[in-house]
Amino acid sequence: MDQRRHLLSALVAVTLFLVWMNVAPILFPGMFPAKKPVNKNPQAAADLAVHKKQQADDASGDDGPGKGARKNESKAPEASASETDPLEKLPEFPAKTVVLGEAGFPGGYLIQVELDTRGASIKSVELTDPRYTTDDRKAQLKVVGNDFIRNIGTGPLPQTFDTSMPQFDEQLQKHDQSLANVNWKIEKQDADSITFSYPSPSGKMVFLKTYRVSKVDPAQRDEKADGYLVDVILELKNQSDQPLTTKYLIQGPVGVPLENADNTRVFREIKLGALENARNADKISATNLLASALVKQYDKSQKEDVPLKDWRAPLHYVGIDDQYFAALIFPKGDQLGKPDANGNPASLIAITRPELLTLNRQKPDRSNLSVVMESPELKIPAGKTVSNEYQVFFGPKRPSLMNQLNAEEVIQLGWFAPVAKIMLLILGFFHSSLGLPYALAIILLTVVVRGAMIPVSRKQAIESEKMKILAPKMKEIQEKYKNQPEEFARHYREFQKKHNYHPMMGCLPALIQLPIFLGLYNSLYHAIDLRLSQFLWIDNLAAPDRLAHLPFTIPYFGWTEFNLLPFITVALFVVQQKMFTPPPTSEEQAMQYKMMNFMMIFIGFAFYRVPAGLCLYFIASSLWGVCERLLLKKSLATHQLALAEAQAEEGGGNVAVAKKTGDATPAKTIKAPGWWDKIREAADQAKNSTEGQSTMRKFSKDRKGKPRR
Repeated sequence: MDQRRHLLSALVAVTLFLVWMNVAPILFPGMFPAKKPVNKNPQAAADLAVHKKQQADDASGDDGPGKGARKNESKAPEASASETDPLEKLPEFPAKTVVLGEAGFPGGYLIQVELDTRGASIKSVELTDPRYTTDDRKAQLKVVGNDFIRNIGTGPLPQTFDTSMPQFDEQLQKHDQSLANVNWKIEKQDADSITFSYPSPSGKMVFLKTYRVSKVDPAQRDEKADGYLVDVILELKNQSDQPLTTKYLIQGPVGVPLENADNTRVFREIKLGALENARNADKISATNLLASALVKQYDKSQKEDVPLKDWRAPLHYVGIDDQYFAALIFPKGDQLGKPDANGNPASLIAITRPELLTLNRQKPDRSNLSVVMESPELKIPAGKTVSNEYQVFFGPKRPSLMNQLNAEEVIQLGWFAPVAKIMLLILGFFHSSLGLPYALAIILLTVVVRGAMIPVSRKQAIESEKMKILAPKMKEIQEKYKNQPEEFARHYREFQKKHNYHPMMGCLPALIQLPIFLGLYNSLYHAIDLRLSQFLWIDNLAAPDRLAHLPFTIPYFGWTEFNLLPFITVALFVVQQKMFTPPPTSEEQAMQYKMMNFMMIFIGFAFYRVPAGLCLYFIASSLWGVCERLLLKKSLATHQLALAEAQAEEGGGNVAVAKKTGDATPAKTIKAPGWWDKIREAADQAKNSTEGQSTMRKFSKDRKGKPRR
C-alpha cells in the first residue's frame, strides 16, 4: 500500500510540474528568458563562430593582419543603439526568377542564365547551342543547376554563387535567416545584365551583386570563349561613418551533370589552377580532386574530427567539370599584385575548401561535390565601396576555348598529350573544315596514321616472311644445343648477325602505335563533337554501340545491353595475330602464343564498354593491316628479299633485293654493319679479350714455380 501511495504522489508531482512549465511562461513572462532562435543555416553559423573567435582574439591583443585598423576602430566613438541593433522586421523583397540571354541560339547568346532572388544566386545555366543537348536529346544541357538530392549536411540546397558574410548573417540569424536564404532586391535589369542588392539589418552596409552575359557571333562559338562567360561583380558599400573590416564566402558550381555514368571514364572533379610563382604569373600549377578522393577525405575527417584539406594559394581558376563540360570561376585582376591603398590584398580568394554534397557509398566516383571560396579580410573606408570582379565559364571543354582562358590543363590528355592534341586537330580538320561526319573523320584518321607507317609495316612483313623460312634452321640450332645454354646463345647471336634478323622488328609497329593509341584513346574521351554523334545503328559514338537490350543482366558485370563492335574488334585482333606472328620455334614460344590467345578474351571484356568511336578506329586499323599484309605477302619483291636474306652464306653479309625479272639467284652485295651489329661485335670482342686475359693469367700462374730450362 505504501508503494502505491508513493507512486501516485510521484505521478501527481510530475503532472503539476509539466502544467507549470507550460502555463507559467504565459502568466508570468518576466520569470522566463526568451528562447534563442533556431539556426536554419549551419554554414552561416560556422562563419559566425569564426568571426566571433577572430573578434575575441583581437580583444585579447593577439597580433595579426589588420590589427592596426581594429585599434583605430576601438578608439572611435561608440555607435548609437539605432545603428547597432538589427531591424525589428527585415525588409521583404518579392521572390522572382530572372533569365539573362535568349532561349534561341541564333540570337547570339550561347548560354541562358537563370537567376534567383533567393540569395541573388545562379539557379541554372543552360547551353543554347543545339549540339549540346541531354543524352536523350529532349532538352538543352544544363552545366549547373541540375537536380539532385543532398545527403551531406543540413539546411537548404545551395546554389551557385550563394554568398554569406558574418556581419550580415550574425544579424539575420536572429530572424532565422541568412544572406543566402533571403530574397534580394532587384536594383536594375536589362537584357544582358541585372544587379541585386541587400542592406544589412544594422543599415551600415549594402551588398550588391551584378551579373552580365555577352552576345557573340554564333559562327565563332568554337573559337572564342566570350559567349560562355558570365561577368560577376560583388560590391560592398560602407554606408556608415566608420571604417569596416569584413569578408565573404562564395558557393562554387552546384549541380554539374554526370553523363553516361555507367560507361564514362571521367567523373566529376574539382579543378584548380594555382598561381604559385610570383615571378611568372603565366605558370599555373594544376590540381585535380576526384569525387572518390574527396569521399576518403570526408571519411577521415569524420573519424578523426579534422577539417577537409583546403587550398590557400592565389588562384587563376577553380571549379567543377565532368567529361565534356566545365564550370570554372576566374578571379579578375592581378592575383599576385601588391595590396591596394586600403591594404586589401590583390588576391580575391584566400581559402578554397572542397565540399561534399552527396555521398554514394557503393560508387564514390558518382558523388556530387562543389567548393566554397573565402575572401581575405577586406577593409572598407567610411562611405566607400570595395568591388571584386569574377568571370565564370559555363561551357564545353574545347581545347581552343581552354587555351584562350589559359586553362588547358583542365583537359587531361595523359602522358602522350602532344600526340592526343595532334589527333584532335586532325579530327577537327576532317569534321569541321571538310564537314565530314565524325565516324568518317575517325576512318580517315586511321588512313593517315597507317599510311604514314607503310615503311615500317613493309619491313615487318619481310621479317615475318624471313622468319618462316629460317624457322627450320633455328629449330635445328635449338635442338643441337638444348643442353648447352651458353653455346646456344652464342650460335643464336651468330645466326641473327648472319641473316640480319632482328626479333624486335616484329614488335616495332606495335611500339610505334602505342603512343598513337593512348593519345587517340584520351582524345576520343574528350572530343566534344564525338558526343551524341551518330553512325549506322550507333546513337552515340562517345558511348558503347548498344545494338540491342538484353532480356537479362550479365552476372557480376551488370551488363544489360549487347554491344557488337567490341566482338568485331577482338575478332580482327585474332586474325592479325595469326597473320603477323611467326611460327613458334620452341615449346615455350608455343605456350606464349596460346597465352596470347587467352589474353584476347580479357581484351574483349576490357573493350566491351569503350566508346564506339574507339572501336571504330581499331576496326578500321585492323582491316587496313590485314589488307596491307595480304598485299605485301603476295609481292614478289618482298618474298625474294626475305628468301635472299634467309639463304645468305656465312660471312656474306646482307643481300640486295633480287631484280623484279624473277631471277632465282639474287645478287650478293656486302653491306657495312649497322649500329646494332657493331654493339654485338664489340661485346663479343670484349668477352673474347676477357677470356684471353684470363687464360694468359692462368698460364703465367702455372709457369710460376717451374724450373727454367
